[in-house]
Amino acid sequence: MPPTRGKRSAPAAADTPQKVSKIKDNTAPTRFSGRHPLGKCQPPVPKKNGFNFARADGDIRLLGGACSEVLGGANLAKLLEDGFDMEVRAMKAMKKDQPAEVLSLHTSAGVPVQLDGFFEALAPHVAFGGGDDWCCNLQAEGGSAVHAAVDMCLQAFGPADLSAEGARTRLACGASSYHGPASTSPGGATPLGAIAKGLTHTARYPVPSPFFRKAGETEAKFHTRMLGEFKSYLGKYGPELGVLLIEPQWGSSVAAMPWPPALLRSYISEAKKAGLSVIVDEIMCGLGRHGAEPAPGGTGCFLSECWDLKPDCVTFGKAIAGGAGHVMSGAVLLHGASKLSSTKQGTAFQSHTYAGSSARALANGTALLKSLPTWRKSVVAVGAALTPVLAELNKASKGAVIAHGQGCMWGGIFAHTDAAQRATANAHFKKLCGEKKVLPYFVPVGGFMLTPRYDDSPTEFASAVKDMADCALATVKHMGWNAKDLVPAFK
Repeated sequence: MPPTRGKRSAPAAADTPQKVSKIKDNTAPTRFSGRHPLGKCQPPVPKKNGFNFARADGDIRLLGGACSEVLGGANLAKLLEDGFDMEVRAMKAMKKDQPAEVLSLHTSAGVPVQLDGFFEALAPHVAFGGGDDWCCNLQAEGGSAVHAAVDMCLQAFGPADLSAEGARTRLACGASSYHGPASTSPGGATPLGAIAKGLTHTARYPVPSPFFRKAGETEAKFHTRMLGEFKSYLGKYGPELGVLLIEPQWGSSVAAMPWPPALLRSYISEAKKAGLSVIVDEIMCGLGRHGAEPAPGGTGCFLSECWDLKPDCVTFGKAIAGGAGHVMSGAVLLHGASKLSSTKQGTAFQSHTYAGSSARALANGTALLKSLPTWRKSVVAVGAALTPVLAELNKASKGAVIAHGQGCMWGGIFAHTDAAQRATANAHFKKLCGEKKVLPYFVPVGGFMLTPRYDDSPTEFASAVKDMADCALATVKHMGWNAKDLVPAFK
């Protein structure tokens, strides 16, 4: 399935996606209890073309969809083609009351035939794990995939009796982490999250977030101090810990900021010395979105491979099934599958009725994994187009905005030390972005994330980001912050 690289496949010119028409105004649903307060969810979107969306309130340019899509237009159609054809054949057979190809089925009854093809396509991307002793748990969304990773690591590498008193079963989660829904994720800070996250240790390990850097502290001293504090954390809580969970490029909690690779390798090394297994959560930055150079002989699918992180388990998700509603995520135990199979359970506890049972999602994932390496040049081109725009935002804001990222995953945070000030800035920023008809992914810490598709036009997307950057600068001017109140490391 060779893709069309570096540009959108559409009847219009390469850098001018076909414009979608404005539709009649509509009222947002008031019964949907989801991401936004009741009655305040985003308007309906009947049509879209790339990052141009026709919404009930007018056309917008979607700059951040939380890594939910990788391709659009003709490229997405090509990705979805095999699964679509399968569904068409199944529909025709069902209408005639004839045996039809399986669309999905209860996990107690069997698995789709597409499962073998998916694992065959996945194999080259997980070869960096060191051998053929790997296995994969499939889920429907990212938070569950993280739980599956913890489950497999504890069973494969943890104590024989996970329920024994004093067993090392606790999960080490970073001070700036998310890893899924607020109610159930390891990073969840809500009351429901505190109850439901279970194995997560109450003490968070220190991370190199810009908000933790001291005034006048050089980058080298900051990293040395963070590593020292992490060693102390392991020394204090190590006897309780079984697993370290880490994002090599943060999601919304630090707005797509990448970890310093050398420091991250040191963290992982220290954790393994202390007897912990390591999970690298790449729900957002994986599938080549990071744009980093592949390791020799590698595919570049996972940042873990590119940065030589040597984890025990890695997660994937969001757009692996195409981002067209055929949801799938998963966790790959990179080695030790034979250990997992020899446990009393013999597999992961984390599963559900339709885990990995969607034939369409598996077909889409297979197509994406096969074509993924060919998209790297496009990811790099998008990243190169965004780099000067966000560098100028950093310069012009004089430290009030910290923008960062790589490939097709970028972000920025308002750098005031007071969370209330950042929240106020975020509200004003959202208003200005609405007026400009640009919609980044607004992050709770105060700021934005940008997650372009791999085939978005670099020039057009960068132009839209420039409009968003103007909104951020106008917000900074509106807030009138004093330099002494900004995060000290970025004055």
